Parts: sequence; structure tokens; C-alpha cells
Amino acid sequence: MKKIFLLAIVVFVSLMCFAQKPSKEQMAADKKKYEEAKKNLNKQLESMSPEARKSYDSLMNAMGMGQKINDAEQKVNNSSAYKQPKQFNGLVPAKDNKVIAAISITPTVAGMGNFIKNVSEKTLAAANSVSKNNAYVIYMGLISQKATSTQTGSAAMAMWLSGKTETAICMMAQACKDDPENTDNLNNYASMLSMMGAPEFSIPILNNLNARFKKNSTLLNNLGQAWFALGDIDKADKYLDSTLALNASNAQANETMCLIDQSKGRKAQAIAHAKAAMKSGYSKGRADMLKKLGYTPVPGDYNNFPPASKSDDLLNLGGFSMPAFPTSAAECKVLKPIWKQFRADIDKRLTALQKIADESNKKINGQLEEMQKHFMNAKNKTLANPGSVSQAEAMNIVKAPLFAEKMALRENIVLQNLQNKKQAAIKAIFDYQKGEGASLKKKYDEAIKKANDKLKDVGEGSSVDEDQICHEKLKATDEFLSKYNEKLEGLYNEYLSAEKQLLNEFSYSSLYSTYQELLPGINAGLQSQWLRALSLTQNGFNFQSLELECADDDADGKGGKLTAFKDPNCNINSDFSQTLGVANLGFSIKLDCSGMTTTFNALIMGVKLTQDLDHAGFGDSFKKCTVSIGPKTGFGGKVGPLEASVNVGMGADIEFDNTGITDVVVKAGAEVESGLHNSEIPNPGNLGTAASGSAGVEGRISLITGAGSIQGTGMFQK
Repeated sequence: MKKIFLLAIVVFVSLMCFAQKPSKEQMAADKKKYEEAKKNLNKQLESMSPEARKSYDSLMNAMGMGQKINDAEQKVNNSSAYKQPKQFNGLVPAKDNKVIAAISITPTVAGMGNFIKNVSEKTLAAANSVSKNNAYVIYMGLISQKATSTQTGSAAMAMWLSGKTETAICMMAQACKDDPENTDNLNNYASMLSMMGAPEFSIPILNNLNARFKKNSTLLNNLGQAWFALGDIDKADKYLDSTLALNASNAQANETMCLIDQSKGRKAQAIAHAKAAMKSGYSKGRADMLKKLGYTPVPGDYNNFPPASKSDDLLNLGGFSMPAFPTSAAECKVLKPIWKQFRADIDKRLTALQKIADESNKKINGQLEEMQKHFMNAKNKTLANPGSVSQAEAMNIVKAPLFAEKMALRENIVLQNLQNKKQAAIKAIFDYQKGEGASLKKKYDEAIKKANDKLKDVGEGSSVDEDQICHEKLKATDEFLSKYNEKLEGLYNEYLSAEKQLLNEFSYSSLYSTYQELLPGINAGLQSQWLRALSLTQNGFNFQSLELECADDDADGKGGKLTAFKDPNCNINSDFSQTLGVANLGFSIKLDCSGMTTTFNALIMGVKLTQDLDHAGFGDSFKKCTVSIGPKTGFGGKVGPLEASVNVGMGADIEFDNTGITDVVVKAGAEVESGLHNSEIPNPGNLGTAASGSAGVEGRISLITGAGSIQGTGMFQK
């Protein structure tokens, strides 16, 4: 029932996307998603039993969802809320000569203040009243806290990261008015202007910065993207080509060059640029772009963040060991109670681990219920006010962890190879049992039969007695056990080695590919599997154990060892709000293994927002961008905006499209990166915080414009 309810959620989320006034391209894509979701839901409903269908209908009716979906679908079918501000010719925009002709001359450094004042007035005029009011309230709160213009700009970027684009651009406009010499803020404001539908306002600002800071790939990219948006493909090509000459891994420049290549019939170059874009920052859109070009991405096409595990035993499986396999009848006597107690202790451990798994299942069920509540709230909000919930927010309700898809694709081959290694080890054991082991057993059985036949002659006047025959059996038994179990134990240890690698890798992969609430249950399951492997109770084979009365009682018998497991936790715990100096102002920008979250607590600054900050607009305003966070000094001591993919020390490149954050690539200092998931380093520190090796570094943040940013409505195109 939960699975079907989630399908209903997907259907309604798709309907909510229609209410966002998207472009024709986005509307077509959303319609396709909606039709697929609706088809899957109908298929599930058709397969339900009459009783289950009755329960489902009752649930839907109780929530009022069935009628509401029909009403929403009718509104979508009758809607003509689509608005396309500019004409596009295939893959690239048509040249807008009228707007280009009206672009202002490049302001001087001294004249930048007046230029910003004029553009900021137009920005505020274009913004909706909710965003404008909230921007003012937050800005006044920052002023009361004596925030610098840099902090105000960083706060604006925090709002941008959370998808509040109109609030963000209004705050950034004010930050630039207060300090028109802050070049980081100027670049970010210009990039926002391009992405909100006014590249003609951004170009004069970027021209000024580009003249002052030569060969800065961020500025060159942002200029190229602005000219691309205006349809001047020749100028765009020139600036983007210069960008890639300086920074070949710039994701946004590569993606836009891919579009230009396609428009000019350069398929090979288009594929190369698309691959470079995806390597720097993954998104489903980039993967789909490659597929449309006839190329299917392989694991090597994805970047290396999250990094590979630097520990070969995350779960501490190597701290456990099983008792020895007996190699004599005497050892069989000694080891029998040892193995019995070892398995009894394992059974107790398994019971405790099952409780952990059950508790984890309860938590994930609670998460599903919470997801349903969020869905109902978003549904009601959208139906009451179409357009009040952004596409990104709607999709976020059922969104998987940020790195899940990329990690799964990267890890698929690794896990499959380890699984194959494990299966090969199991096959080697079965082959041994059926082949060489079976021959040894047959030879042993024949020796025992021969000895047993001699028992018929035991009696008065016989040259042999039962004790002699027992020792004859003992010799054959010891010889058999020594050969059979010693070889089997070696093969089984090879199997355990393969199992250990597989379980540890699966645990590491799960850190990034599943919800954190599920991790205790997953690790408990992996730990249980290891214990069963040690107890020889899950693969259908066991060692040979043979006891004879005449065997000694004082043989050595190596016991097993049960110790404590380790429960791996996410060691990526970056707080970039600390880096940017805005944490004490109520802003939080945090990254962990599940993804990035950006929040604002107005009460910390003592301000009160009179209207809901959760205004839609993220998915409608722009399509792609990169946010680069890094240390105050740029690569090689350069001055000017940060450049994506070339930061040194701690930092991150954050990739966006119209669904929200699609990828984060952390650039850690070597002293921090070497500690990620390395059990030999007890406290490697947290990236982006004072605990890291880059402690005390004042951070900066740059906005890097992406392709097709104004194909939606855009704030300036309403």
C-alpha cells in the first residue's frame, strides 16, 4: 500500500510541476513524467485485489486526494500559464539585436556605484512584494548585527542556495549598493541578473571586472553565458573557449559549448564537452544529454566525489575470528564444545542485531509517514494557490539522497566484482568437496571399512584386539582430517576475505546511497551476515568432525574471537556557513553524506518575517549554475572571483539545475582528505569547519552562470 501511495505522490508532484508556469521545453518534460507516473499508478491499481483496492480508495477519499488530483489535472489542461520571453532557434537562442543594442557602456570603477544604484532599482521593481519585503527585513537584521558587505553578500548566496532566488538577488543588490568595490559581490550579482532574465544588465558589470582581473575563468564564463542568453553565439563561443583554455573542467562552460557544438553539427566535440561537464558535476540532465548524443555514460565518466573508501575494514570484521577446524580426532573432542559455545554466543549477537534492524525499520516507516504529511501540505498549498510551490520543492518530497544515483553507478562494478570474487570462493569450496575432498573421504571410508572388517576376528586367540583396531582407525581419521579440514579451512578463509571486502564496500556505499535512518539496519544486516559466515550456518557446508574413544583428551584447540563491530558514520560534515562567516547570523549551509541543506533562522538575528519565505521560483527562474566556495586567496594567489574546480585547500563546487542541487564536489586539503573514512585516523576533522586542516581561513563564494538560464520566465521577464 505504501508503494502505491508513493506512486500517487509522484503523480501529484508532477501535477504541481505544471503549476509553475514553466517553459515549453520544461512543460513537455514534466508532462512526460506525469504520464509515466500515472501509467505506473494505474498498472499497480489494476493488479490489486478487490479488498486492497477498496482500502486504497478509502484512504484516498479520506484525504480528498482523488478529487483534488482530478481538479488539478483539469486546471492544468485548461491552463495557458506558459510564457516564453525570448525566441529560441533549436539548441541556441536567437540573437536579440534590440536588447544588445541597448546595453550600457562599461562603467568605470568610480562610476560603478551609480550603475549599481540604477540596476538595483530595476531589480527591486521586478521582484515580487513577498521577496522584496523579506530581503529588506533580513538586510536590516544584518545591519543591526553590524554585518559587513561581504557577510551580506554571503547571506544572499545562502538564500540563493536554498532556492529563494528573488530574495537573494534583492539582498545582493543592496550589498553591492553598500559597497560597489566588493568584486565578489559584483560578480555574483551580475550572475544572478543573467539567471533572472537580465543578461543585458550583467554584461557591463562583468566587462568592468574582466578588464581588471585578466584571465579569470569565472568572469569569462559568466560573460560567455550572458552573451549566449542574448543569442550572440560568436561572442559566447569566444568567451567560453577562453574559459576552457584556462580551466578545462569548468562544468557550465563545457555544457554550453556542447549546445553550441550541436548547433554547428560538431557531434564529436559536443560529446567531449558533455563528458567534461558531467565529470566536473553530475546531473541527470547531463547524463541524458550524453545519451541523446548516442553515448552511454560509464563509471569513469563520473567524478571522484564522494571519494573511495580509505579503510579496508569499516565494520571491523577483521577483529572477529572463528575457532579452528579440527585436524585430528583429539582436536574434534576439544573443539566440539568450543564451537558449540561460539555459535551460542553468535546467536545472542544476532538477536541483538535484529532488534537494531527492527528499530531502523520503524524509523524509516516514520519517515515515510512524514513524507506523506509534507506531500499533503504541498498538495493543499498548490491547489489553493497554483505556483506557490516550486518544482524543486515538489520533487524534494520524494528525492533520494544527493549522491545516491552517482554512487550507485560508480559502485555497481566494484560491488559486482567483489560479488564475483565471493562466488568464485564459494565455488572453489564446493568443487573441493565434490572433487579432491570427496576422494579423500572415499579413501577414508574404505580404510574405516577395512578396520571394521577386522572387528569380526576379534576374540579369544585373535592376534588383534579392539584397542589396536581403534588406533588403526585413529591413524586413518587423523590423516583424513589433517588433509581434508586443513585444505577446507584455507579455502574458507579465502571466502571470508572476499565476504569481508564485499560487506565493507556495501556499508561504505550505503553511506551515500540511502537515507541515514536506514544505515543502522543495513549495517546490522551486514554484521549479521558476517557472524553467520563465521559460524558456518549460511552456505550449506561445514568441516568434518570425527570422534574416537581412543583419541587423546589433551589436544590443543584454538578458540574463536568475538569483539565489537564498528558502525561507520558519515565523516563528511562540512559547515560552509562557518567558512563564510554567516553562521552567527542565522544562516546554515551544511553538507553531509545525504546532501546539502541550507536554512535560515530569523530569530537568531532577532527579526521576524511577516510573510512566508517559502516562495516558489527556483525552478522557474533559471536552469543551471555552479556555486563555488573556497578560501579567501584564489588559486595561485590570483585576485578576482573564485574559479570552479581549481580551488586549493578546503572548498566545494555545488551544481544546480532546475530541480535543485544535483552534485557537490568537495575540495579538501590533503591533510583532511586523507582522513575521510580512514579508521586509523580517529578524528580527521570536518571539512569547512574550524576542525579541518584549513581552520581559520576566511572563505569566499562565487556564482558561475550556466547554459540556458533565461529559458524560463525569469524575474525580469514577468
